[in-house]
Amino acid sequence: MTTKYPEPTLKKIRRVGKMLNALAAVSPSLAGRVAFRIFCTPKRLPVREKDSAFLATATHATFRMEGLSIRCYFWESSEPDAPTVLFLHGWESNAARWHKYIRAAIDAGFRVQAFDAPASGRSEGQLLNVLLYSRTIKKFISENEAPYAIVGHSLGAAAAVMSLAVLGTKRPKKMAVMASFAESTRVLHDFAQILGANESVLKALFRYIERRSGQPIEEYSVCKKAADLLDVEGFVLHDLDDEVAPVSEGLAIAESWGCRFLQTEGLGHRMQDKMVVREVLEFLRQD
Repeated sequence: MTTKYPEPTLKKIRRVGKMLNALAAVSPSLAGRVAFRIFCTPKRLPVREKDSAFLATATHATFRMEGLSIRCYFWESSEPDAPTVLFLHGWESNAARWHKYIRAAIDAGFRVQAFDAPASGRSEGQLLNVLLYSRTIKKFISENEAPYAIVGHSLGAAAAVMSLAVLGTKRPKKMAVMASFAESTRVLHDFAQILGANESVLKALFRYIERRSGQPIEEYSVCKKAADLLDVEGFVLHDLDDEVAPVSEGLAIAESWGCRFLQTEGLGHRMQDKMVVREVLEFLRQD
């Protein structure tokens, strides 16, 4: 499943794909490296005024991650010894996307943490991918404490699974995974399809990722790694009309994990409906 673009935008994207195809015929390794950089470069969206106002209600701090300054946010609770929930946003987003959830969590007595991923919001950087994000999660948790629960959306959810299962990040008791992709290979295939990049470019991209990470590309499977989280109580939520990741991928993650699965309809990829907020908060409150 691929995101739909306006025709003028698609033409520009396809010109990049033609450039990569030509480059792969001359230097496959260079084509793989360039494709990886394009794949990992999000469009940095400005933080909207109303989002800035919401984030101003938090205590702000920064931590260093591989030379980058990462902005993080903390909301305290009026309840003594309140459990902590860490919220992780997705691609081309920032911590303020959680405002409905964070307000509900605070009202329910939780402490809340969040941060802007590299190349997102008010954090530094130009590149973002599931590996960098998963390392950032580990660094944040190591400098604070293992949260009671993690709630992740899209790339943030996938990175949380990889961070816990692959990097040995301290584990929460609970984790909610919303609108996540199941297989990195599918995402890369979609990327190549949108660009109109040929098989040579895709293979070069796979080889570059494998050389860079030291792992076969098949190892970056959220579905496969979820099976290693049996000690974490999971809740997977996915919408039937998700235009970014098919609902079948959310179901596959839940089945691998052996956890609860909630399918919604008509909400799309963002999952911002009040009903979903209630479901997530009910999951967090349950003993």
